[in-house]
Amino acid sequence: MFVAIGLVITASFVLYSLQPPGSPPTDNLIFAAALVVDGNVSFAVQNVSHGPYAYSGFSFRLVVNNYAVGPVALGPNGSATDVRVGTTTDRVTWIDADGDGAVSVGDSFLVTGDRAQLASLSDYEFDLQWGSAWAARVFWSTY
Repeated sequence: MFVAIGLVITASFVLYSLQPPGSPPTDNLIFAAALVVDGNVSFAVQNVSHGPYAYSGFSFRLVVNNYAVGPVALGPNGSATDVRVGTTTDRVTWIDADGDGAVSVGDSFLVTGDRAQLASLSDYEFDLQWGSAWAARVFWSTY
């Protein structure tokens, strides 16, 4: 009887240890909901844990209607990074609210068209990637 129980426990342990590792935590950086104003979008960093995270360690990916561009290096504070999405160019800007050179609570991101609004009737996703460790995501639509 004890041998049977030992075999069940051993088998359970072996099966558990063979499972692939889970995805990395995504709570390191959390965005507030995206706000669409005049056809462009902004969103703020709502929470940061385990930081600080210098902007130079980040890249981003912009997805428009399932068409992904990136990874693209995050530019310094206030600079607009042009991203070609299909036939249009969008711009991503990081605003470092506290001037510390790190992506932190209160900082914001702007995603705009190139001297125009973002494409209408579109679904967007913005992924901010820290190295290859984790990503923070925000979604919005221009319907």
